[in-house]
Amino acid sequence: MLFKDVVGHSETKKHLIEGVKKNRISHAQMFLGSEGGGNYQLALAYAQYVNCETPKKDDSCGICPSCIKYQNFQHPDLNFFFPSAVSKEVKTQPSSKKLTRQWIEFSKEKEYFELSDWTDYIGAGEKLSIINKLDSQDIIKSLILKNYEAKFKVVIIWWPEKMNTDCSNKILKVLEEPNPNSLFLLVGHNSDELLATIISRVQIIKLNNLTDKEIITGLIEKEGVPDNLAESLAMMAGGNFNKALKLVKNPDGDEKFIELFQTWMRLCYIVDFLNLDKLIENIHKMGRIKQKEFLEYGLRVFRECMIYNYANPELNRLHQKEAIFNKKFAKFIHGGNIMEIIEVFEHTHTAILRNAYAKIAFMNLSLKVCNYLKRKP
Repeated sequence: MLFKDVVGHSETKKHLIEGVKKNRISHAQMFLGSEGGGNYQLALAYAQYVNCETPKKDDSCGICPSCIKYQNFQHPDLNFFFPSAVSKEVKTQPSSKKLTRQWIEFSKEKEYFELSDWTDYIGAGEKLSIINKLDSQDIIKSLILKNYEAKFKVVIIWWPEKMNTDCSNKILKVLEEPNPNSLFLLVGHNSDELLATIISRVQIIKLNNLTDKEIITGLIEKEGVPDNLAESLAMMAGGNFNKALKLVKNPDGDEKFIELFQTWMRLCYIVDFLNLDKLIENIHKMGRIKQKEFLEYGLRVFRECMIYNYANPELNRLHQKEAIFNKKFAKFIHGGNIMEIIEVFEHTHTAILRNAYAKIAFMNLSLKVCNYLKRKP
């Protein structure tokens, strides 16, 4: 991938290119940013640039043998590791190596993606996806071998937060005793979920969420989206280019959550435990990934309520159905309860990611929300 194909992050690109030109290449780096924001794409473009045989001033050449192999995901010194799970094609002992073919096909098909897109692609469903001991063994084996042709043997680990304990400990040892001709690129999303010792041994490349302007430009250039529609989709994407691309195909976006969330809040406000229990049963059946997305949607609604109350309602990024609800609901979200609401939603979000029993987690959350919605400003 070329730097010019990565949406936004112009200053980070300049920083990375300047580092290569000055031969300041840290052996282990983490591209840290939100899902859908381009951290994987930027890491891939950086890896290609580092090994480009005839680099340009501000990008890889795109035509040398190394670049061509990178763009086809077929360079012998490029290694991918990512969360794997028992799936349609891998019935036992899943690993990145066993799913490499699917990963390459997936990466070619979807330029931007999230973890849920990958698990859906391989048919893993709600099975726990991890980077395991087998992966760490394969990483070590790949580093023992001499580089085939590139200056740097590149190991890209997507979602290092999914490394289990065995894998994390083995990777830590590799980071402590690096091969001088190796380059570790971790593509992370939440550094709090990684061992502190791993964090201390990598250079953090912190990526901000994409701006609306960057997303608008990306949609126009990559998808040919009309200016007005691109502006509208960028507002709803919230810095996530993958979400913006999905909205191009499905402009209704989060509509599957709108009615469910609104019903949930109404039941919490009137404290209707009988129907709350039925609704939570439906949420429980959604599966862990959808539950996570639903909680993220709720946090977005609360943010929009605060914008409506304390800033300028014209800044709200809402569908028409959401806007109608938000106008009525916003008065129940204020300085007297917003911090507690955000805290309990984020706590539940973390619990779901850690495989908590969803029905109990959402019932506990609902009981607290019932109380918070009754608070006065």
